[in-house]
Amino acid sequence: MWSVLATSAWLAAAILEPTPSAVGTPQLFSSEHKIATVVGERLPEVSYVAAHLDALDRYLKYALSMPELPPPIARIELVEMASGAPIGLRPMTGGLLVALSLGDERVAADRAAEVAARTWVARVAIAGAKPVTASEGWVRQALACEVLVQLRPALVDYWYREALFMPAPPLEAVIHGQATDAEAFLFWRALGRALAGSPSESQQKILIASAHGESVLKIIQTLAKSPEAWWIARRADLLVSRNSVSHGIRESAEALDDITRFVFDLGNGDVVLTGGEAARHRDLAAISRGVTGRQSALRREIIRQNPVYHNAWRAFGAWLERFNGGTIEELDLLWADYLKERQLAEALRREIEAALLTPPVLAK
Repeated sequence: MWSVLATSAWLAAAILEPTPSAVGTPQLFSSEHKIATVVGERLPEVSYVAAHLDALDRYLKYALSMPELPPPIARIELVEMASGAPIGLRPMTGGLLVALSLGDERVAADRAAEVAARTWVARVAIAGAKPVTASEGWVRQALACEVLVQLRPALVDYWYREALFMPAPPLEAVIHGQATDAEAFLFWRALGRALAGSPSESQQKILIASAHGESVLKIIQTLAKSPEAWWIARRADLLVSRNSVSHGIRESAEALDDITRFVFDLGNGDVVLTGGEAARHRDLAAISRGVTGRQSALRREIIRQNPVYHNAWRAFGAWLERFNGGTIEELDLLWADYLKERQLAEALRREIEAALLTPPVLAK
């Protein structure tokens, strides 16, 4: 990660200046930002945190039309902490001091996004004469996620795909920060969609009020009689209404199951046919029309499939292309190729999922 950070540091050199230090003491670098001044001994780390502050500033400015915060500005100091919380906030006379232990490449992005969100929320609280811890947990979580998706847009599709396979957590857990960051992000996005036709409320006003410690539940109660039912319905609507750019592994597997499953009525009710059985009944008009429809669907959807299953989709497509013109023997061979590619994809999927679930081994 640090080689990438070093590159970004050179790009940000115009805003980063070394802070003079006494002989024998470490040299400090600083970056002044609208939200906070970042100070640290390593230029790449200072630049990295500043990039996340810039991402939050862009989101607040362009997505919410949020006005700039009044002074005083905050100061984020990059420190090494072997234990304890990686982020600490301390209001001081005339400002806010934030300590951040950035950590290694596994946690640096999440911590940089979190410190940007928590610093902004704390400054809003101070401006409203409220404690820096006044806000509900979801506020900091959702804003941190908005920072991350400014820098890594693919995370949106990833969180949406993952949420499709997970039940909605209780609304109270989401509001109080007891659910995952991704669920807080979905809640914030769902709330934004719900408020789109409500001129009396806006995300800008809600975010400020929430940073001051006001409960967002009051807003939801004006939108629905049952806040819990509202959350479940809005979350589901949010997830199913978004067409993802690409499918995840599980989605590609399920879509492949759907498109390769032939269900037809051969005279005695619906039956499920394998590829070979369908080929032997291709003289039936219903089967011929069904295959033609699948060809169109495959051409439309194959570009969105996960690379793990791409070869299996292509093999099935080759079988479809020869369905009407090929011999039964040729179709049987093409179907066998599809089944082989499907087995290879399933094996690769198991390897990937096992690797993702295995904790990393840290070097001693």
